[in-house]
Amino acid sequence: MISIDTGKTITTIIEEGINNTPNLKLKEKKIPPFLGCLIADKFGKTLFSYELFNGSIDYFLKGNRENDKNKQDLDIHLIPMFISAFEAFSREINIQELSGFKLEGTNIKVQIIFSFDEYTIIFFLNPKVNLKLVENRIKNYFSHLFEVYRSDFNNIIKMGSVNFILHLKLLGRIWLEHLNEWYTSLNGIN
Repeated sequence: MISIDTGKTITTIIEEGINNTPNLKLKEKKIPPFLGCLIADKFGKTLFSYELFNGSIDYFLKGNRENDKNKQDLDIHLIPMFISAFEAFSREINIQELSGFKLEGTNIKVQIIFSFDEYTIIFFLNPKVNLKLVENRIKNYFSHLFEVYRSDFNNIIKMGSVNFILHLKLLGRIWLEHLNEWYTSLNGIN
C-alpha cells in the first residue's frame, strides 16, 4: 500500500518521484538497455530529458571515472546542438531524407531519431540493443506524447521553463522502466 502525505503539493510528490533513484545495481556496471533520452527542438536546444534515474546518462557516459583527477564535467546538452548542426549541414550538402544518426562504442550507443517535425530525440543505449526491435514502439510513444501534450511542448518553447511539466518527466521515467523490462524479457540483454 502506498502512503501519501496529504500535506504535500502534487508538484512535490512528482519531484520526489523523479528524484527517487531506484536500486538499479548501479555499481555493478551493468548497462541497462535504455539509459534515457534528450528531447530537443530542431535548433538543438534541450527541452528536457528522460533518465532511468537521475544522472544515469551522465554516469554511464563517464564510466567508472569517479577518482579520475582529469575528469571534466560532461555537458550532455551540447549533444543536441551538435546534432542540429549536423542535420543543417546535411541539408546544405543535399543529403536527402536523413533518417537518423548513430554513434556507437563499446560502452554506450547514442541513437538519434529525426522523424519528428519539431523535435529531435536522442537516445542513450546499451551498445548491444537492437533498436530495430523497439523502433516502432519508441516512435509511437513519442508521436502520442507530442500529440497529447502539444500545448505543454509549445509552452516549454515559449517560456523556456520545464517546471510546469514535471509530470512528463515522471511519465518518461516510468515509460523507460517499462521499456527496459520489456526489452530485457524479449532479448535477455543485461
